[in-house]
Amino acid sequence: MHTSDLHLESLGERGCQDFTSLILAAGQTKADLVVIAGDLFDSQRVKDDLIDFMVEELRNLPAQVVILPGNHDCLTPASAYGRSTIWEDCPNVRIFRSPEGETVKFPDLNITLWGKPVMSYNDVISPLEGIPRPEGNGCWNIAVAHGFYIGNDPPYAPSYQITRREIVESGWDYIALGHVPVFKVICDEPVLACYSGSPQGSGGFLIVEFDEETGIKWRRHPTSF
Repeated sequence: MHTSDLHLESLGERGCQDFTSLILAAGQTKADLVVIAGDLFDSQRVKDDLIDFMVEELRNLPAQVVILPGNHDCLTPASAYGRSTIWEDCPNVRIFRSPEGETVKFPDLNITLWGKPVMSYNDVISPLEGIPRPEGNGCWNIAVAHGFYIGNDPPYAPSYQITRREIVESGWDYIALGHVPVFKVICDEPVLACYSGSPQGSGGFLIVEFDEETGIKWRRHPTSF
């Protein structure tokens, strides 16, 4: 399951309904892996009760979860990812934390992931800069990035730029994108790259299936609210 931009702010608001819908959808689709491509939280000012609620829900999810900090919930000591030790008690959740980008492997799922978190509100961010070539180990290779796709057009923003060349030359199988609230297929070959959209903005989540015989297929799964 691929999603992004839930922008959780406080208990009881719409974002929490979207998050609950995510948990339900992951169970309904029997997802092995949930990828959150940035902006799970809306800011650094979220309260501990929201973090505790969310982590407890993720801990009980029968799936692996990877989270990429985005531009709203960037990885600083004051962020939801930096100030709470509760994440240490959530073994099925991995947060991308290396400023240069890092690789996470799930051998049981035959999946390798790479992602580079947003570390600051002020720096110029290049989401796919430094992405390594995929390892030739027979795994499905998934990259996670939070930014604007500019294609081959001149950039209209100084940061968060993702180009078609970067996507195509990466050689990865699938790139899970966040930062844009609507669902959109950016590239379908030779690399599949999609924005899942936010649950509210796109009306659902993106389910991506990886099969050695049929390749990669995607479908939309609606929110429950």
